[in-house]
Amino acid sequence: MKSWLPVLACLSLVLALTACVKSSAILDRVYVKNATGSRITDVKIHHQPAQWFGSVNAILPQRSLDIGFPGQRVPARKAFVSWRDGDGLQWSLDIDLPYDQTPQKAGRPMSLIYIIYPSGRLDVHLLESVKMN
Repeated sequence: MKSWLPVLACLSLVLALTACVKSSAILDRVYVKNATGSRITDVKIHHQPAQWFGSVNAILPQRSLDIGFPGQRVPARKAFVSWRDGDGLQWSLDIDLPYDQTPQKAGRPMSLIYIIYPSGRLDVHLLESVKMN
């Protein structure tokens, strides 16, 4: 039994490390929806550790910013999102990206969708992309 102990310990370590590794998604679109009743300004999104950064001066109420790009593997795990609401209040949130909650189609491009709601609420979703003609 003692001869199996190092093998079991090594196998347990490998399984634990494998469980901690998250696969990165192939993204071809980032979509930011303003689901508030007023204009939001100074919208900034910073993906970490990938260091992808995007910003826009303003998004009108019930409108969105839709940025498409060639599919790229994104190793980001978190995003720092900030914006100023119609009342001038500054909102800043650190959020985990939903790579674990959404089943990814192997090798298929995905869309990363941010929805900004009133009172500083933010949802983020990862959905399979729809090819636009």
